[in-house]
Amino acid sequence: FYTLSVELGQIEAFVEAQRRGSITRAAAALELTQPTLTARLRGLEQELGAQLLVRGRRGVSLTAAGRRFLPRAQAALEAVRRGVAETKAAREGRGGVLALGLATDLALYIAPMALARFARTHPDVEISVRSGRSHAVAEALRADEIEIALVSQLVVLPELASRPLFEESVPAVVGRAHAFAARGRVSIEDLARSGLVMRDASAYLHAITVAYFAAAGTAPRILMELNNTEACKRVVLAGLGAAFLPQMAIHDELRRGDLVALRVEGHPAPKRTIHVMTRAGAEVSPTANALLRVLPRPS
Repeated sequence: FYTLSVELGQIEAFVEAQRRGSITRAAAALELTQPTLTARLRGLEQELGAQLLVRGRRGVSLTAAGRRFLPRAQAALEAVRRGVAETKAAREGRGGVLALGLATDLALYIAPMALARFARTHPDVEISVRSGRSHAVAEALRADEIEIALVSQLVVLPELASRPLFEESVPAVVGRAHAFAARGRVSIEDLARSGLVMRDASAYLHAITVAYFAAAGTAPRILMELNNTEACKRVVLAGLGAAFLPQMAIHDELRRGDLVALRVEGHPAPKRTIHVMTRAGAEVSPTANALLRVLPRPS
């Protein structure tokens, strides 16, 4: 069994020296003497068994080992800073820090209004948001860079736990000028032949669409594969093809009549579940729960 003896002050010294590009400036920023900061850096390098910084006349620069270690060191300092802030906030009955990860669709379609509303009602809370594909925000959660992650595709990792937040429909839609718009009801064979605008192959919406047709023993004719949901929606709004799009992305367009949801005979629209992910065993903070309560649920 190996006991790690790296100290927080050593990590802080390394991150600050890299950021400032100078031992002297880093020591001044941390209110340490230069020999003290140098000793911390040497102790860290000795513990890791690798040189992290190259000292030269123009200051310091990262070695290959330093570049590998830097993101983890920064994440460790951020986790401690967030933990201190949250603990003090809970004790003093005020805001604290909320670090949140959002899958791209959630960041685009439901989070903006909720975050603005939350900021107005919780002015003392510092909000930090990371967005990206579900796998990316899950990895940020595993690295302890965020407190919770909201994902549109469940990511199974042993260090993480999840629970459903809500379920939404993913109907087939067309623009109001499309030939199917007046019909409203189509066969799955006609829909497959008509041509679909789809998300790229790495997206969960792509998998949902392919599985939907495969269950009926057919496959769609693909007109386009695009790397974001909004692009797919805009192509369909322009009158080209049909697409399976999540309810959160098309609510306003359906209400205005710009898009028409199709009834596919004998095949109800697929659904997807939005999940909240946390680190296994961790309690969701009252601040995070307050935000979850104001997130809209697509109808």
